[in-house]
Amino acid sequence: MERRTFLAGTAAALSAVAGCVGEPPETPDDGAEPTDTDEETDTDTPGTDTPADGTPDDTDTPGDTPSGASTAIVSRSLEQQGECDSGGNASISTEGTTVTVEGCITGRNGCMYPALAAASYDADADELTVRVTTEDESDPDEACTQALVQRGYLVTVEFDGSLPGTTTVFHDSMDEERQVARAETDG
Repeated sequence: MERRTFLAGTAAALSAVAGCVGEPPETPDDGAEPTDTDEETDTDTPGTDTPADGTPDDTDTPGDTPSGASTAIVSRSLEQQGECDSGGNASISTEGTTVTVEGCITGRNGCMYPALAAASYDADADELTVRVTTEDESDPDEACTQALVQRGYLVTVEFDGSLPGTTTVFHDSMDEERQVARAETDG
């Protein structure tokens, strides 16, 4: 009789802790990720490429232009302009120390909108390169139209000093990168 009582008590105790034995959890109870101090941590911001010297790829490098004046990007921005007539084109204009690119890019569905991928100045080539892409701006549960869309944009790049000699615009859309405009912009 004592053996039955012992077995019943043991079974009850084991069933009470069932699921509590095995591997320890991946994270501590407070939800913080465990850290390993022997490994190097990645401190880059997602979506940026930082070479070994620590400067981002699209960092503006002031340099001497052929006229001897310093050229560096002060600000860059993209303003969405809504629907447009035909994708894959852009026009370049200048005013003062500002280069403006007005264009129309094709998106693969109704949730794709223009975004500025990069605006960088190469002092050795005396060239501004503008890269415009499309990004999905939908909510996770939002359905998108499955038709190509044409989206307009206006990119403004302001310089400290003189303008670059040349400006080139690329569209990175529909799984391809294409040069859509190139102009002499040194006034």
